[in-house]
Amino acid sequence: MMGTARGVASRTWCRMSAPLPGAGVSLALALAWIVVASAHAGAQGRSLTGAARPGIDVQHYDFRVAFSPRGLDQDVTVTSTSVVARTRRVDTLALDLAAAMHVDEVRVNDVVVAAGRDGASVRIPLPAGERDTLRIAVRAHGRPTDGLIVRRDSAGTWTAFADHFPDRARQWLATVDHPSDKATVEWTVVAPASYRVVANGELQEETPQLVPPGEAPMLLTRWKSVRPLYTAVMVIGVAPFARYELGRTACGLGELPGCVAQSVWISPDVRDAMPGPFARAGEIVELFSRLVAPFPYEKLAHVQSSTRYGGMENASAIFYADQIFRRRSMSEGLIAHETAHQWFGDAVTTREWPHVWLSEGFATYFAALWTEHAHGDSAFVEELRRMRETVVNAKVSLEKPVVDESLSDLRYVLSSNVYQKAGFVLHMLRRQVGDSAFFRGVRGYYLAHRHGNALTADFVREVESASGQRLDWFFDQWMRRPGFADLTVGWRWEKGTKALLLTVAQGGSVPPYRLNLSADITDATGRVRRVWVTVPASRVATIPVPVSLDGAPRSVIFDADASILGRVTVR
Repeated sequence: MMGTARGVASRTWCRMSAPLPGAGVSLALALAWIVVASAHAGAQGRSLTGAARPGIDVQHYDFRVAFSPRGLDQDVTVTSTSVVARTRRVDTLALDLAAAMHVDEVRVNDVVVAAGRDGASVRIPLPAGERDTLRIAVRAHGRPTDGLIVRRDSAGTWTAFADHFPDRARQWLATVDHPSDKATVEWTVVAPASYRVVANGELQEETPQLVPPGEAPMLLTRWKSVRPLYTAVMVIGVAPFARYELGRTACGLGELPGCVAQSVWISPDVRDAMPGPFARAGEIVELFSRLVAPFPYEKLAHVQSSTRYGGMENASAIFYADQIFRRRSMSEGLIAHETAHQWFGDAVTTREWPHVWLSEGFATYFAALWTEHAHGDSAFVEELRRMRETVVNAKVSLEKPVVDESLSDLRYVLSSNVYQKAGFVLHMLRRQVGDSAFFRGVRGYYLAHRHGNALTADFVREVESASGQRLDWFFDQWMRRPGFADLTVGWRWEKGTKALLLTVAQGGSVPPYRLNLSADITDATGRVRRVWVTVPASRVATIPVPVSLDGAPRSVIFDADASILGRVTVR
């Protein structure tokens, strides 16, 4: 996901800005640090690692939601039904559900039980047994303070949108609200017939409802996803949408037969701006499908919404901020970033929050790969430079590693570390092992963990297998400790030996790095050649360049294509 540059005081997150309107392919994201405790109070102290509920595996959710015709200032009634597999003896199940939602009834296998409240959870007694499957239904009503955003949009119409990342589904749904427990999902929503409902998966039905005479007509809409998701990317959107069809794209490149149906769900008053940058949405899916694996979901909807983020990668139903449409500032870069999440973040989901770079870093780099594909090498290099600039100017770069095992508060789960730094590290990994091994490793990682969960070690193992290289040293220095490289480089040509020698000094407050440095050498005849040297992890090193020159070079340019994460100064 990506955040908007314009923060609002009631919103919580260290977020990133959407690409500037004039930089349609740019993922150079200026950090907007907005850390406000109110919206995510209670996140501190939650377990951010390990199994969400030991012995419990939710297989399926069935959410039934009913809105009043007026929508605003009315209670929402929701029944959350979970199909739960017990893998060992568990006597009580705690489902996450905020206190603002009042529990009306709890059933286990259709039998009413006396459930208790424990802060922001519902404690449900389970019948004796183990290695069995239970059906648990929690009916509740209330006015959610978060998670489901019911409000008037900028056109004055009430709308309702789920907005769950990272663990805000619990604000209105009874769930195991943790990325390690993925499940299929079905949504049944009753809303005014003048509205349309979009959700994960494939549309199953739209059925008019019987209402008393004189009341507004109501429509039941049902969506179902057959792919397991984590709760943060399970969503509904309810609004008087206009739907713009992008057609059946990426034919033969989806997990399901046929083509990938894409559409844009928008307010009717901005329909004239379509398709805009969405004209290339099909090409984006095609590129990522060829680089990684077939598109994983039933369709892909792009939705104008009330999400607090610039874009949110909900599985098969990406939500974008309302104002991005109204300001006509949608960009290819944002679309590519959120689309990449369908593979990385959604289909392969971080098992534990300290490894969220597996979602955001991949989405950042694959959006840059779209830039490389669609706009050429120079645009790609500029993208890398902007990513690098963000990292070297961010305080968090020197304070925290990308994989931050000390993370204890989800308000701080997102930063430039897991976006730009992680994305840039993926680029350096590509340079380290070569294109063929890199993409083989990415594909192997994705296919091994598709529709499941993964940790950093899982990715390392696949890239090592694909490349035949041991890469612990690479991930240790770039992912498991803070910092970035700070190089001062000089060179001299020795007439007697015709050798070109580099002197590389590594400064900064962090240990030195082992890395590969490119040198573009223009010889006395004007010929330009690029050579690579390996810089050892030492403070000062003298390195012979593997080239013989009859005369002193006219010039030596270092790291011309921005392949090193850090500063490179030539003395």
